Amino acid sequence: MCGRYTLTRHSLREVAEILEAELDPDLEAAYRPRYNVAPTNLCWLVVDEGGHRQIAAGRWGFPIPYGPRADDPVGMINARAETAADKPSFRDAFVRGRCGVIADGFFEWAGPKGRRQPIWFHPPSGELLVFAGLWREHADADTGEVERRFTILTTEANALVEPTHARMPAILPSQSLGPWLQPPPRGARKPELMRLSAGLRGLLRPADNSLLVATPVSNRVSNVRNDDPGCVEGERLLF
Repeated sequence: MCGRYTLTRHSLREVAEILEAELDPDLEAAYRPRYNVAPTNLCWLVVDEGGHRQIAAGRWGFPIPYGPRADDPVGMINARAETAADKPSFRDAFVRGRCGVIADGFFEWAGPKGRRQPIWFHPPSGELLVFAGLWREHADADTGEVERRFTILTTEANALVEPTHARMPAILPSQSLGPWLQPPPRGARKPELMRLSAGLRGLLRPADNSLLVATPVSNRVSNVRNDDPGCVEGERLLF
């Protein structure tokens, strides 16, 4: 599971340049660094729109389409990479709503009950990460406003993360981002779409063990109201 993450770069323009993506000036003006991104927050995605890679805004939490939780405002924050293409909730988005969720680290909690401590998993030199994600448009029941809502795909944990949690975000290497974002051909029929989905699933693997380091950080990050550089300051383990 991935329930909190970070994007601490000071400029969305810099993020767009690294990802070779177009950026609307209005989005650039709305950006701020985030040290404790939580579900329902408005976040930053990279998408393919008409053959052009673009930065887009999206709210974290994929709408639940049916059942007793259909009105849940949080939605589904994660989906299993191994099964998302086959699940009715995500099947269409896996074909037509793939995105990259822009980040530079994520949190998991370790230790015994009562002494749980957050661990920040992040690249040692501050590089960007792109999590594989799925999105679809959703209209607010009260206002009618339409926005992107997304979920983060997770895969089995690698050797670094596994002692803390069994799952981790599916992180896309730079060479996999283009194929992941590329829309299906127009007019593609079901057999072709199934082959494409099978190939895309092959991109969703545990990250190389050398990609990340694990930094124990302050328990301040456990409170969603805290969102400042202190959330990622290293601390000694409590257990």
